[in-house]
Amino acid sequence: MKTVALIYALWEKNLAVLQHYLQGKKRTVLVPEYFATEAVRKVVEASGCELRPFVIGGASSRDALVSPLLKALQAESVDSADESTGHSVAVMNLLASEIREELPIAHGLFSTLEALAEEHDIEITLINEDALRDGKVLALWSRLREIPVLQLAHGTGIGRNYIGEVNSSDFIAVSSQRSAEYFIDQGIAPQQIHVVGNPCWDILPAMKMSRHAIRQRLADAYDLPLDGFWLVWGSTWNAQLSALDNRDYIEQMLQACQSIQALSQQGLSQVRLIYKDRPTPDIPIEQMRDGFQAIAKALGVEDLVRYAVDDARHWAACGDTVVSYDSNMAIEALLVDVPAINLTSDFGCIAGGGYGASDGVIVLEPSELAQVLGALCRDEGFRSEVAAVAATRKGFFNFGNDDKAANRVAELIEQLSKKFTDRPDVYVWQQYLDVESMDVTAGYHTTGRRDLVNMFRNRPKLLLDIGCAGGGNGALVKERFPLCQVWGIETNKAAANLASQRLDKVLVGMFEDFDLEAEGMAKGSLDGVILADVLEHMYNPWKVMTSLRDYLSAHAQVLISIPNVRNLVLIDDQVKGNWTYAREGLLDITHIRFFTEKEILRFCRETGYKVVQKLRAMDGRLLPLFEKARDSLPCNIETDRMIIKNVSLDEMEEMCALQFYLLLEKA
Repeated sequence: MKTVALIYALWEKNLAVLQHYLQGKKRTVLVPEYFATEAVRKVVEASGCELRPFVIGGASSRDALVSPLLKALQAESVDSADESTGHSVAVMNLLASEIREELPIAHGLFSTLEALAEEHDIEITLINEDALRDGKVLALWSRLREIPVLQLAHGTGIGRNYIGEVNSSDFIAVSSQRSAEYFIDQGIAPQQIHVVGNPCWDILPAMKMSRHAIRQRLADAYDLPLDGFWLVWGSTWNAQLSALDNRDYIEQMLQACQSIQALSQQGLSQVRLIYKDRPTPDIPIEQMRDGFQAIAKALGVEDLVRYAVDDARHWAACGDTVVSYDSNMAIEALLVDVPAINLTSDFGCIAGGGYGASDGVIVLEPSELAQVLGALCRDEGFRSEVAAVAATRKGFFNFGNDDKAANRVAELIEQLSKKFTDRPDVYVWQQYLDVESMDVTAGYHTTGRRDLVNMFRNRPKLLLDIGCAGGGNGALVKERFPLCQVWGIETNKAAANLASQRLDKVLVGMFEDFDLEAEGMAKGSLDGVILADVLEHMYNPWKVMTSLRDYLSAHAQVLISIPNVRNLVLIDDQVKGNWTYAREGLLDITHIRFFTEKEILRFCRETGYKVVQKLRAMDGRLLPLFEKARDSLPCNIETDRMIIKNVSLDEMEEMCALQFYLLLEKA
C-alpha cells in the first residue's frame, strides 16, 4: 500500500499554494532538500501531512556514466576537426565539462525519483521552471512516469525565448493573458496554459494598505529618512543560459550609483537609493555587496545608498519609484501604484523589450534616466499621470489582481492531479490474509471465465470446482452442459454462500479437509474438475492432484489455470528489488506456490497427468511489447532495468502471459 504524494519544487514565495492545496488532505510532500525550508516544514506539518526532503546528488557510477560519452565526444571532435564544420575546441571542452559535472547529478536525481515512486503514488509534480537542470529532470522523469507536471511560471513571459528553451511541462499556470500570449508564441498549445494570476502577488493588495508600516520598519532597519524619496533599483543577473546573455552586475551597480549621483547634483538631497540585489549562483553575496559599496564610494555617494537583498515585494510596496531591467519588479510596483521604470540594455534589446508604450511602465535609455527621475521626484502631476496609465494595466499583467491566485492554483492542481482511490489505513497483509471471512462480494470471486470453461472437450455429468468462489465458473458449466451436476469447495464463507445459490452442492473449507466419498461422491465418478487459480494458494498442491485421480472417470478432464511468474512485469520489478504482495494478481498475498510454464508442465507430469491443450492468457500491460516483438525475430526485450537478447517468439509470448490454462487427462 503506497501513500499518495506530490513533488513540490516551488519557490518559497509560492508557499500559499501548498497551504491551500493541503487543506483536508493527507499527503506526503516530496521536496528537493534545498527547498525544504523551515517555512515549508511548518506549512506541511500544520496541515497534518508529512514532509519528506530528498537529496539531489551525484550517482555512484560516475565513471561508468561519463566515460562512454566523453569517448564519443572525443571521437566527434577528431572527426570534425575542420573548422568549417562549426565545431570548436572551446565548444567541445564546454560539453565535456557539462557531461562530467551535470550528468552524474541528473542521473542521481533520476534514481532518487525512481526510489520515491516505489514507495508513493505520486499525483503531480509542481515546478517553477523546466529550463534548468533539476526542473528539467523533474519534468522529464515525471512525464516518463505519466505523472502530470504543472509549471507555475515564475516570470510574466516578457520578451522572447532567447535560450532555445523546449517546454517539458504538461501544463503551465501563468499570471495573465499577457503571459499566455508569450507561451503560445513559443508553440505551447493554448489548452496547456491556464491563466490564474500570480500567487506571490496575492500579498500586494495588503502590502499597499500597509505601506506606511512597512516603510517605517525598513526605514528603521536601513537608516532611511521616512519622509525622503526612496529610489528602489532592482538588479538582475546573468543565468548563463545563453551566449547572448551578457548582463554584467558591475555595470548595473555603476548605473544605479551614477543615477543617485546625478539626482544629488540636481539638489535632490532627500533621495536615497536602495540597491535591491539578488544572489547569484557563482558569486558570494558579500563580494557583491563590497563591490557595490566600492563603486558608491568612488562616486562619492556612499552616504546616499543602501544595499539590500530582502523580498523585492516589500521594497516595491514602499518605494517611491522602482527601476529594473525587463523584470517582474516593474509589475510589482505597478500593482501597488508606484511608478516603474524599465531600463533598456543591449541584452534587453536582443531578447525583446518587456513593455510596450501603453503598458504603464516607463521605458528609458540609461542616458534619459536622470531627467525622468528628477521629474518624478519634483512633479506630483507627472507621477499622477504615470499612476493613472498604470492603473488601467493591472489586469493585463495579473489576472484578478486580488488575493485569490493561490486558491485558483490549488484548484487547478486538484483538477490536473492523477487520481488515486481512497484506501484504508491498513496494509495488504492486515486486510486480505483472513481468507475465510473477508468480503468477496465483488470482482473475480463472483464472475466466471467463459474462455476457461470452453476448453472442456468432453461432456461432464459430474464436475467438481475446487476453490469455486461465488460459483461463477460452475454456473457457466451448467449453462453449457445443462445435465451436469456441479459441486464446489470454497474456503471463504461468504463466497460459499453465494455459490450455494448457483451450484448443486458446496462444501465449506479446504479440499484437504474433506473425504469426498463420505460426502457422497463415488470414486471414479468425476468427469470434470476445475482448479482455477487455486493451486498456488495450496501448501501441498502435488498431494491434491494425486488425491483427485481416484475420483476421476476414464474420460475425465481436469482444467487448471495458474499465474505466470516468468511474466516480464514481475521480472522487471524483481530486478528493481521488489517482490510486493498485493490484494490480487500475480503476487496475491495469499499465494504460497509459484510456477513458470516449464515448472507447471513438470508438475502435471509428476502428478500423473498429460496436457491435452495449453493456452496462454496474455497480460494487457505487455501486449504492445509482444506486438512489436512479433515483427522482429529473434526478439530483443528492453525495459528500463534489463535487456534480454535473442528471445524466440514462443518465449516472448510466454513472458508476456499473465497466466496459463491447461486441460489435463490422466496419463
